[in-house]
Amino acid sequence: MRSIAATFFLLTGSLLAQKPSKPQISPFFDRLDDGPAFFVECRNTSGQALSSGAVVWREALRIDGAVVPDPPRFSGTLPGLTTDVAPGETWRGILALRQSNGSFTPAVKFGALLRDARVLSINEGKHTIAVQCGGVWSDDVTFYWEGDTHNPFSSR
Repeated sequence: MRSIAATFFLLTGSLLAQKPSKPQISPFFDRLDDGPAFFVECRNTSGQALSSGAVVWREALRIDGAVVPDPPRFSGTLPGLTTDVAPGETWRGILALRQSNGSFTPAVKFGALLRDARVLSINEGKHTIAVQCGGVWSDDVTFYWEGDTHNPFSSR
């Protein structure tokens, strides 16, 4: 009986000592967003259910090592369809770095709960991106951006 209790105590202690999991970022390729896009996954480590539209899922964005100022937004959660993300469950979202203003916002897909577009001019070349969810930063992910556009009227 003592060995079971000791094992339970050690297991509980090791689980509590673990660091919160880092958010994960993957490239997201689409034909709709005017810029690079990313699929973001964050685990709910808060111990309580959180709305899928809560700001906690998109606290901060870092490009090339510099934190990007937040766009104007309201506090709390986004309006519209939301769902609760239970403790230990994963929140998924799509983040696009649009190169121009546009009123069209594509629907969420592939299990994402939110699609967020930021108008953020990206220079051509190599870059890094990181996101902060629940107070934890992801690792930097490297991506490349080509700024050329296709002009169907140009001569070949």
